[in-house]
Amino acid sequence: MKRALVLALLLVTTRAAAQEPPPERSADDGAPVGQAAPPTEAATRGDGRVRAGLEIFAQYSYRNVTGGSWFHAFDVPRVHGAVEGEYEHARGRVVVEAVRSAAEGALVGVAGDSLVLRVREAWAAYRAVAPLEISAGVIPTMTVPDLDGTWMMRAVAPSGLENGGLMTPADLGAKARADIPAGYGWVGTAFYNGDGYASRELNRGKTFEGATEIHPLAAMPLLKPLALLASYVGGSTGTSLARANRVTGGVLWQGERIRGGVYATHAWGVAQLGTQNAILASAFVRVEPIPRLLFGARLDHQIRNTDAKPQDRITTFWLVAGYRIALPIETFLAVDRAIPTARAASEVPGSDAWQLRVIGRVVF
Repeated sequence: MKRALVLALLLVTTRAAAQEPPPERSADDGAPVGQAAPPTEAATRGDGRVRAGLEIFAQYSYRNVTGGSWFHAFDVPRVHGAVEGEYEHARGRVVVEAVRSAAEGALVGVAGDSLVLRVREAWAAYRAVAPLEISAGVIPTMTVPDLDGTWMMRAVAPSGLENGGLMTPADLGAKARADIPAGYGWVGTAFYNGDGYASRELNRGKTFEGATEIHPLAAMPLLKPLALLASYVGGSTGTSLARANRVTGGVLWQGERIRGGVYATHAWGVAQLGTQNAILASAFVRVEPIPRLLFGARLDHQIRNTDAKPQDRITTFWLVAGYRIALPIETFLAVDRAIPTARAASEVPGSDAWQLRVIGRVVF
């Protein structure tokens, strides 16, 4: 009798288990209820798109400082690895870059002075309405990337704004950017911490940036590359809440074979000195007279302190010749010369110099 009851109980249990529906999935973690969620959901959505990319600058440079000292070295100024995902109206991007582990002026960092990785971008974006996209995280700013993207010779030198420490290419914050229909440009607004992507927030103030690029003749194909750039940055930096306001205006030409422009920036506040004002004016051009052959030139004139007596300014020019070996690979021969005033030379040691470089760039 007991054996019969046990056999009946086992039969009922087996049938119930066979008819039991699969476990429900949690709405937020994608794992069956009662089971551990996967460590990350990256690349698990088959109906989305994930793309990877990389960009590397490698160079040999010879630098000669007025007064007799010189130095030459091999260097890798940029190593960027990027992953971007897109799903319906949402997308995100992560960019890591290689930097020296020791701070400027230091000799020892992590494992000597190794190249280590840090986050350059890490943001999520959503396009709620067709022309409008809202993003948040470690996001690209608007003015500096637009100038770099116009010249398209970032391997030779960063924009004057980044080079002079007046603006940063990325920061922690949120941004709304909308494309103007029919190719007439874009307009955007953003709020950042204000201390750049390489630093945490150091005060309670936030930085605002409003920028626009207008193509006034977009309806005329020959003149569509003409663009007007305007931006305003208002905010603060550092623990002293130093003022950091900037107004930028420029005229750009964003053609296929010819690219260039002129722009000027007035800066109220430099580094941790909120009372110091500076002016930067820049003109640049990049031409591709025949396929694969590239030439470029640029002139930056920076007044480091408009109130300084005697004058405090640095003028720098670049001359560039390049060749595109293949679509992802470019090489450049570049020479640059910086000419400071006596005051600028004393405050920025080594600025009175010229430099010759052989540069390679690969991007996928």
